[in-house]
Amino acid sequence: MSKEQDKIFFRNFSLALGFIAVMMVAFFVVANFAGSDDEAEAKMRAGEVSDVTAPVGQVRAVGEEPEEEMTTAVATTDADAGGEASGDVGETVYGSLCVNCHGIAAMAAMIPQTGDAAAWEPRIAKGIEALYNNAINGFTGDMGMMPARGSNPTLSDDEVKAAVDYMVKQVQ
Repeated sequence: MSKEQDKIFFRNFSLALGFIAVMMVAFFVVANFAGSDDEAEAKMRAGEVSDVTAPVGQVRAVGEEPEEEMTTAVATTDADAGGEASGDVGETVYGSLCVNCHGIAAMAAMIPQTGDAAAWEPRIAKGIEALYNNAINGFTGDMGMMPARGSNPTLSDDEVKAAVDYMVKQVQ
């Protein structure tokens, strides 16, 4: 009876392997038929992919960019908007950098939050030049520290001052 069971097992096993092989061939044929237009579609999408993956800017090392170019860009922006651009520059710098500390309520015990007049009052009382100096050069006080230029050394003095003006304007 053992030989008879072995024959049945090998017959069923061979049938199962044969069925799997037939299914593999069928899947291969269907996959080749269904995916035959992939090359044409890839060529059509090449333009879309290059647009999406195009670089949005250039990386420059600190000090590599001429100082005149940076100040000209800020001056041009100010002149184009009739003097109102400093508010826009300040708001842009604040929104991209300063808000990371001055806009987080959990840090209110250490850092004056934008719009908190009570926290800003003693700082404003020292004068706007002191605020500019602390923002540009950095400051370490009893409650924490302000990194120079908000930890972004590529910001110009005018951009830092515009951001300070924007924050001060929020409490006045």
